[in-house]
Amino acid sequence: RKKSVGLLGNMQGERRPMPFVEDTVVPPERLADYIAEFRALLDRKGLVYGMFGHVDAGCLHVRPALDMKDPAQEALVREISDEVFALTRKYEGVLWGEHGKGFRSEYAPAFFGPLYARMQEIKAAFDPHNQLNPGKIAAPPGHALSRIDGVPTRGQADRRIPIEVRRANEDSLHCNGNAACFNHDPDDAMCPSWKATRERRHSPKGRASLMREWLRRLAEREVDPSSEAARLRRQGALGRWSAFPGRALNTWNARRTAGRTGPDDFSLEVKEAMDGCLACKSCVGQCPIKVDVPAFRSRFLEVHHGRYLRPMKDTLVASLERWLPTAAKLPRLMNGLTQSAVGRSALGALGLVSLPGMSGIDLREALARRGVRTASPEALRALTAAERGRSIVVVQDAFTSHYDTAVVLDWCELLLALGFIPWLAPFRPNGKPQHVLGLLGRFERTAAANARMLGGLAATGVDLVGVDPSMTLAYRAEYVKALGADRVPVVLLPQEWLIRRLDDLPKLEADPSNPWHLLPHCTERTNAPAATADWKRVAERLGIALRIVPSGCCGMAGLYGHERDHRATSEAIYGLSWRSIVAAPRHAGRLVATGYSCRCQTALVDGVELSHPIQALLARVKAARAVPAGASPPRPSTPPAPTLAPAHHDQA
Repeated sequence: RKKSVGLLGNMQGERRPMPFVEDTVVPPERLADYIAEFRALLDRKGLVYGMFGHVDAGCLHVRPALDMKDPAQEALVREISDEVFALTRKYEGVLWGEHGKGFRSEYAPAFFGPLYARMQEIKAAFDPHNQLNPGKIAAPPGHALSRIDGVPTRGQADRRIPIEVRRANEDSLHCNGNAACFNHDPDDAMCPSWKATRERRHSPKGRASLMREWLRRLAEREVDPSSEAARLRRQGALGRWSAFPGRALNTWNARRTAGRTGPDDFSLEVKEAMDGCLACKSCVGQCPIKVDVPAFRSRFLEVHHGRYLRPMKDTLVASLERWLPTAAKLPRLMNGLTQSAVGRSALGALGLVSLPGMSGIDLREALARRGVRTASPEALRALTAAERGRSIVVVQDAFTSHYDTAVVLDWCELLLALGFIPWLAPFRPNGKPQHVLGLLGRFERTAAANARMLGGLAATGVDLVGVDPSMTLAYRAEYVKALGADRVPVVLLPQEWLIRRLDDLPKLEADPSNPWHLLPHCTERTNAPAATADWKRVAERLGIALRIVPSGCCGMAGLYGHERDHRATSEAIYGLSWRSIVAAPRHAGRLVATGYSCRCQTALVDGVELSHPIQALLARVKAARAVPAGASPPRPSTPPAPTLAPAHHDQA
């Protein structure tokens, strides 16, 4: 029952389940006949609807699906309400069994009969000026009750938005206000920005409401954001330079009048709320309606920065993936520039703080020494069928390959130890940072080039497997939306590939008394929950008892936690859940995390270097190989616990 509202709200199309006859109650012994008549009533009107409730209490929750932007369907609210009220009277029930009378109070006089006059007297005695919730439950003599069809609705406002704009923004306009995003559990990933600020505007519900209002205001000015975005993408260098003075002036005026924005500057209020989003995508995975804040945030930023200048850090971050391979050839120079006091000061002036150092490992050279080659369609086609069946292409991402190179090396070493043939895909930018920043035209070009290269490799029949969950899952979401599913090859997460080959893996004995503890990346946990559970089965097969720790967001979320303006919020988010997990003595030396940004955050805040689960699996396989048959493998040594105060994760 508790999932019903979400399941109904996730209906496709313009008709959405509406809760205006939401909580009728009749005597339980009459419920069956009542349901039959209720269904017949709605069926006569040709409506789709959902029913659920509490049979023992005779309470029925019914949500007919209506497009409230259509005046003809809006009129059905009155028609259905009148008929359902009559039906509840017939079965000696009530129209408002659980959720109060509210705007349905107009039925109170007929329901209460002679008692209603006494209710009016009580109202007049305690609220003579009709100030407390006027028009609800009872109105003093001379005042009217609210009418169910006399209330302004969201549909009336939304119908002012052109249908083409509505279709392009369903991921925000379909928010039904269920408030699943107002989640107080620190060990749940849902909307970390709301948990840290407790401000509605920094929740998916708040951001969807702001986006809706922004679209309405654009419609009043006859501006189509999709057309405006297309125009901006067509601009050449000359067009961008010619627009620069106007954008610079708008930016200067915005800073000068900060805190005193008017109706024409509403986009600045929206921008402030969108800037607080970590783009972790937990809302997409956990919202019953699948409100996708990162997606509509990117569309908003694209149009917003057609009018206002981008901060210089956006340009730097958007090009990061392209220049990292070059920088990796001179890691000492690069680290000297970014890690020195002068370099940190310069980056801080741009708005970036606490950037990690490059690993200094040449990935291709290190893999070549292990016999791992760079993949190409020609090389993969030249394999025998048996070789191709044991082959796997490791898809690089800029951050793991250049900052946490050891994880990629250990992944390939694990594959070799398990009898597979790893290949390294040529490096191409993934483009996710561009998408996060709203540079959607650039993202589409980046994604198209990368998808073509990966598609050529996938066409050989060899599986593609990424490393970092956030970057890998972009192929299933951002890539598919930008390019279409037919142009995007399947890229698996490591555990998804290993679970497919589970029968080919050695079966090693696990020690349940000395488990490892896993902190999945929040995007992985919420958008690929089945894959998160796969880690346990794979680990068990390879001789590791693995427990998935309930946890929220670490607060890093890619580059969010490296932005100066967000660093304090990032650490506040970390403190809600992760700090006590990392501090727990039972986790010392036995805690692993899948996300590169998560491992970076623990090192930055607590000075604790976490491994990737791949590295724990590799160590276990190596230990098993080193022990003669029949002997017990040595237990890995456990370093002393970090000196941090434990808190509320005793259940992990």
